[in-house]
Amino acid sequence: MDWKTASSYYEARLSEALNVQRYAVNLANLPQAEVPSQLKALLLQEAEPARRQLERLKKREFRIAVVGLEKAGKSTFINAWLECDLLPAKGGRCTFTTTQIYSVENDTEQKLEVQAKTEEQFINLLNELETAKAQEDIKTIRENEITLQQVRKEGNRTFPFTCLDDIRESLKKYVADEKYAHAVLEARLYTNKLAQAEGIVFYDVPGLDSGLAKHVDEAKEMLSDCDAVILVQRFTSLREKELEIIKFTEIGDKNITVADKLFVFLSRIDSLATPEALQTHIEEASQDWFKRAKLPQERIIYGSAGAYLILNGLAGEQTRLEIGDTSNIQAQLKRLTGILDEETLNKKGTGIPEIKEKIFNYINTERVFILKKRCEASINTILATSEEIYNLVSKRYPENPEEAKRFEEDRRRVLFSEWWNHRWEEKKADLQKFYDSVTNNSFDNLTTNSATSLAKFKERYLQIVASEIQKLKTEAFRKKDIIFAANSFPQFDRMKANFAWREDLYGDISKLLSSIARQLALELKDEALKLVEYMTTLLWGSKQVKERLIDKSEEYFLSKLENSLSVLFLRFARPVAEVLIRAPLNSDARDKIAKSLGVDIEIVDNYYTGEEAAFQILKRYAKYGYKLLYNPNTRQQVLGITGIAAPIINVATQIAIDVSSEFQSPQDDVIFEVENDINAFEEYLRAAIFEAAGFESYCIQ
Repeated sequence: MDWKTASSYYEARLSEALNVQRYAVNLANLPQAEVPSQLKALLLQEAEPARRQLERLKKREFRIAVVGLEKAGKSTFINAWLECDLLPAKGGRCTFTTTQIYSVENDTEQKLEVQAKTEEQFINLLNELETAKAQEDIKTIRENEITLQQVRKEGNRTFPFTCLDDIRESLKKYVADEKYAHAVLEARLYTNKLAQAEGIVFYDVPGLDSGLAKHVDEAKEMLSDCDAVILVQRFTSLREKELEIIKFTEIGDKNITVADKLFVFLSRIDSLATPEALQTHIEEASQDWFKRAKLPQERIIYGSAGAYLILNGLAGEQTRLEIGDTSNIQAQLKRLTGILDEETLNKKGTGIPEIKEKIFNYINTERVFILKKRCEASINTILATSEEIYNLVSKRYPENPEEAKRFEEDRRRVLFSEWWNHRWEEKKADLQKFYDSVTNNSFDNLTTNSATSLAKFKERYLQIVASEIQKLKTEAFRKKDIIFAANSFPQFDRMKANFAWREDLYGDISKLLSSIARQLALELKDEALKLVEYMTTLLWGSKQVKERLIDKSEEYFLSKLENSLSVLFLRFARPVAEVLIRAPLNSDARDKIAKSLGVDIEIVDNYYTGEEAAFQILKRYAKYGYKLLYNPNTRQQVLGITGIAAPIINVATQIAIDVSSEFQSPQDDVIFEVENDINAFEEYLRAAIFEAAGFESYCIQ
């Protein structure tokens, strides 16, 4: 049976076996079936590699993993295989991301695909680097934020080519250049130089000893989902991370041995000093591999990928700097191997033609046998275990197991319905108690001194208003001198300066109202999330509670709250700002504004809760201004109250001045008037707007 026929055959058989597996799992899940847990576990465990193999067969891919430690020479090995010094290879780390190389038949199919990381994947990388304390990588990323952001913004890119040399720079840029590579998820190279067989894929993964968990995870995933492995090994005995390759290969493919699909390339033999050292190197490596994985000696090939590139005139400048010139390499290999014929030296001395021949032989002959061994074992285990489960269930349910399953489900639905109706009433009662506790302060587990959510919301509102008004005053007095100076030629124009200052101030008040609305929205969002969190605990931690109530995202929810609060604010705060801030006291403009606002002003009067009589009627205060507070005669005539107003908490003016006498200067006159209008605006925000805008009702909703 050839590979194409075998692939189709086992694709069909694995699909059937997995259908049986799903059916058996459903039977094992019947509540009274009493299927032993180890049977179900075996069925689930065997299904995973079967699914991975099925996916490879569906894609007609035969995956070969090229793995090893950093600087073992993986990229140089692949370059020698492709007969093009393509993948970067240098002294420091030169592979930052996985490179996948696919075999295609035609020149027109050749291309390089670069898949960029998403923002989430890039953030995860930064978190991983922080955890690993990879300060050098973090520093590199910080220094190259602009180019890395550009790669993510550009997204996935494709570079068609006819010759591998055409995409050398692009591949180097996205795989090895640290200015760009940290933002790349993976690179896929499609070339007709890989193999003549269809569907061959090479995976070149960064070294397992890079210090990054990401690289270990990639290697583990790849080794559990591949058909063959080429380990490029530099040292005689296996290092700790190289031993993980054996472990990962065994875990991912339990139906065949490591020796069934592993090839070892002992690299860089040209760095050894003597023929005796080379022979010792080969013997010790062979013994070590046979002891650890029963790997036969014919699966271990020694050589030098760099030397192959040099001797065949394929090496780039960097490789020549790393390896040396042709004459020195040739002389060294002759001395080590004893091969004097140059053509034979190129084949036997570098090892590349030999390992390619072994891999192609494996692809053309052995892989069908390995596929059969792997699939038959998996299929037999699934079918045998499924049959055992079926027999056990049939004994407890003489009728058809499917009917038994439906019967059990109906019975469970009835029981659940009876239980849930009672349970739901308890849940609703618990929720009502919690709601009352935060709105009415009536819940048993709250102390009498604890404030309700509504009281806290009102208190927070007053704090925000005081803070924002203070910022407004600071900004207003910062601009005052500039505005006064601009209106003092040839001498200070009191009315003109007053209008100019108020116009600027009115613009800042719009920002103030938006800021208050934003901060109140944050308060409401936090309260809402507390309620949602409690509802989630009532419903066993279900994520659907928040998804249904909050809708989309917390930021979207916050924007909805902010918009609603802004609308309420503007409806009632805008008339107060218009009549008190927009125009000076005793000006025609102020009188016109008061008349145009009409009932909008009178509505505010209905909600004023302060004790100062001067503020009980907004239109009246707009007419008389600060005189209603500080002029005894005006207070007596208009309000029927003797004496001046008592200080208003957090509102009293900072200017000590006798209003019954002449002001010291026109400038002081304007300052005193404007500051008291700001204070009055704050008083209405504190003692009227909260109730008028219905913030309490909105908070409850």
